[in-house]
Amino acid sequence: MESFVGAIHLPGDDRERIITLELDWLGKEVFIRFSEAIDGIKDWPGLMVQTIGVEEAVFRTKGIPPLFTHWWHLARSSEDSLWGLVIVTPDSSGSWRTCSVFLNKVKE
Repeated sequence: MESFVGAIHLPGDDRERIITLELDWLGKEVFIRFSEAIDGIKDWPGLMVQTIGVEEAVFRTKGIPPLFTHWWHLARSSEDSLWGLVIVTPDSSGSWRTCSVFLNKVKE
């Protein structure tokens, strides 16, 4: 399991937050932890994880913040970092909202 940390302003959230992402590439599991709770919850598992080796991962999270489903597509930009795009399912007007993310590996 690798851990990465960074700041993100998810579509639908009211501000930027610090997240820690734990990714088990081969086990296809991912967990996201926020430094502060959103609606009383700090941890979310990623669902439907697809990985390409230890270089690229795609997964979704539901309910961050409530009522939003986010699709995450992350790729390794170096041994010590990930970059990616987070996409929210379309809103009632059909708009797709996105944000980028850059995460640094937590040193063990």
